[in-house]
Amino acid sequence: MRTASRLLWVLSGFAFALGTLYWFLTYETTGTVLLWMLALMPLIVATWIWRRGLVSAQLTEDDPEADPGAHPGQVIGSFPLDSAWPIFAVLGVITAGASLVYGLILLPPGLALLAYAIYGLMRESRQ
Repeated sequence: MRTASRLLWVLSGFAFALGTLYWFLTYETTGTVLLWMLALMPLIVATWIWRRGLVSAQLTEDDPEADPGAHPGQVIGSFPLDSAWPIFAVLGVITAGASLVYGLILLPPGLALLAYAIYGLMRESRQ
């Protein structure tokens, strides 16, 4: 967890420094606030990891000499390699997004198609 925490702290510092530099170069508010929000999100997660004491935990991923087969972890499940459900999910998102352009009449079919795809993905992952 030390590696992930360190990466989050560095990402937060980088985004904050970049946002500050962006402000002094452009004086543009929206981009600066967005870059500072990019700095805030990993900062929240890194602070949570630090407060929980997970930084001091000795995990296998923090050991550079670790053998990948030494601690394989728990079995998550089986995942199908080919599925049609992501295509339906994309069509549902596109249809729901098109409702913002062409009218809200497309929103219910888009959300229904997206919900159907999510249901199909859930059923497929349980088999």
